[in-house]
Amino acid sequence: MLLKKSKLIIVAFLLCFVKGYSQTPIEKCKLPQSHYESIYSVTVDDVKCLAKNSEQPNTLFYTFGSWCTPCIYHIPTFFLIEKFYKADIYVLLVDPEANNSIEKSKDMVLEAYPHAKILVIKDIQGKGKSKKYNEFLTKITPAQFENIEDMSKYIVLNQKGEVQLVTSYKDSENDPDWKNDRPMVKRIVLPLLAKKETETKE
Repeated sequence: MLLKKSKLIIVAFLLCFVKGYSQTPIEKCKLPQSHYESIYSVTVDDVKCLAKNSEQPNTLFYTFGSWCTPCIYHIPTFFLIEKFYKADIYVLLVDPEANNSIEKSKDMVLEAYPHAKILVIKDIQGKGKSKKYNEFLTKITPAQFENIEDMSKYIVLNQKGEVQLVTSYKDSENDPDWKNDRPMVKRIVLPLLAKKETETKE
């Protein structure tokens, strides 16, 4: 009986040990930290790596800047997705890595969503914010989607690291209120995602 109990304790310890050392997608992809703590800088390849190493069927990225008015209006919809759908979500900042504006953007997101995972597009030597963002969009946007350099974008990848969707303002230009992106998200983002199972009360 004592031997059996000892074995159970050892198994429980090993399970806790393994669980404690299981790596997150950020750790698996070995993302470098940016100038600011807890913000990792990413390239297109890093974004695909995160999607491939996610336990969720889809990974979503949302392009954000504190200076972008649509981003501020639309970000609540982005975080609502995680509540009902099986997806890893990351806020993707466009600001330069060592610029003060990145801290403002980070603080704005974390104030409302303290558990948000925040990334920043990696700086390209000799290129400013606009050029690095344009280059990122050119590489991440599949041929079937128009490459438009706007913000408040939803970028959806599957577990194979394939880009399934890159939105733009044109996807909601016929909607009645530009401040509300839920109709667009319902129309073209949510159909790509798997819903979480809802608990049934007996």
